[in-house]
Amino acid sequence: MPDILIRDVPEDVARALTEKALRDGTMDRQAWLRKKLIELATMPTVRSRYSFKAVSENGAYVTINRRYADGHVQRGARNCSQEQFDAYQRACDYVERNELGDYEAAYKLLVQHFDEVFPS
Repeated sequence: MPDILIRDVPEDVARALTEKALRDGTMDRQAWLRKKLIELATMPTVRSRYSFKAVSENGAYVTINRRYADGHVQRGARNCSQEQFDAYQRACDYVERNELGDYEAAYKLLVQHFDEVFPS
């Protein structure tokens, strides 16, 4: 397993990390930091730019583009059933909000209501 070394940590920060490790159980600071790094590495990433395109055999086609960090979302839909359009609007809401898990929630909605979904 690779080692990670962090130098020049201020004394008060090191002390605070030790205290947090002790409050979390009987772990030492190194074990606690390892646990926290693993948790951090496995968390989903909130992406600032991405897009979805979805199509169905009924001719439905939707696009959702989050291209700017300021939250601007471009969207478009045509030939959708009411159920598909409702799912598309909910997916747009997730993309606009863009919090942890929203990308996955928008993708799941689109997959449930369209035949093919192309994330990028």
